[in-house]
Amino acid sequence: MKKIGLLRDHKKSKIAVLSPDNIKQLKDQASFYVESNSGKHAGFTNENYEAAGAKIVDTRQEVIDIADLLLTYSTILDDEQIHTSKTFIGVYDVLGDFGTLIPFQKEGVNLYSLNLLPRTTIAQSMDVMSSAASILGYKAVLKAASLSTSTIPMITGAGGTLRPAKVLILGAGVAGLQAIATAKRLGAIVRAFDVRAVAKTDVESLGAQFVNIEGATDNSNAGGYAVEQTADYLNKVDQILYDECIQADIIICTARIPGKKAPLLVSEKALHKMKPGAVIVDLATDSGGNCAWSKKGKTIVTDNQITIVGDTNLLAKSSKSASFLLANNFTSFLKHFLKNSENEEDEILRATKILTNGQVTNERILAEIDEI
Repeated sequence: MKKIGLLRDHKKSKIAVLSPDNIKQLKDQASFYVESNSGKHAGFTNENYEAAGAKIVDTRQEVIDIADLLLTYSTILDDEQIHTSKTFIGVYDVLGDFGTLIPFQKEGVNLYSLNLLPRTTIAQSMDVMSSAASILGYKAVLKAASLSTSTIPMITGAGGTLRPAKVLILGAGVAGLQAIATAKRLGAIVRAFDVRAVAKTDVESLGAQFVNIEGATDNSNAGGYAVEQTADYLNKVDQILYDECIQADIIICTARIPGKKAPLLVSEKALHKMKPGAVIVDLATDSGGNCAWSKKGKTIVTDNQITIVGDTNLLAKSSKSASFLLANNFTSFLKHFLKNSENEEDEILRATKILTNGQVTNERILAEIDEI
């Protein structure tokens, strides 16, 4: 029987990748060893894990020594030692930072990252990126609303009527669509832009207006993600989004291109002309940002009183809800892994496996490294 270890996320995300209920589902297939306080920020106590059948272990090193298979959200190794073959499963930002791999490039280490899952039907229940994005889109709107000097819904009182806020969503993937739905529920007037033509239907189905800019490159082989665009098209986007930005009270930036720098959608020119008191929440700062003045991990207020939020840790502020969703994703992947780990041709495992015996073997990662 496999020995599975759950490592506490020592970074800021505070995510628990398995809940006690998940362990109950899997305890007939493996034995579980949980680093003490792994579920603290998600609302799961050590006693909850023990009641589910897991054993609580005091340190990461002890968990690593005991387990064959180690689960974590984003924790990397520090001074821990690996003495025998180990397999790590997590969510590692390898495409954004190849240095993430260095602690794992040791003999005997296999590494899987769930952010590389293929966009297939069977992988839908494992889609950690969609789960995280849905929380981030929601939190971004609430963050913007709390910082805005204007109210979001139309409010009528003795002193008159306050018009609803104008909210612009840039990028209509999972995070963007959740942001649209949240802003609409709060009573905002919402407009949204995405380079993918197929996004128009999703945006309008949520009651928002789609900012249509013709001439985008749309790649049907990109798995539903946006792709890099031509210079001519980007110039057209810059001109049209300038007008959209200067009218907005709130802008939520969610546009990303996997493995590439995030597209610049809120220009310096627009920032100089935006309304005092406007708020921008940029969810893409960890890959360069959609806003020209965004700073990763920082919230700044410009000279013309625009608040720009570059918080890369919004997920942690909903760690309980995020852990519920992500733990179910990990459980689905783990069930598949335990059943198919010996099948070298399995599509899901091939796509997510980055290291084999400490060496990079993932075709996608190797191609990205070759481009540097």
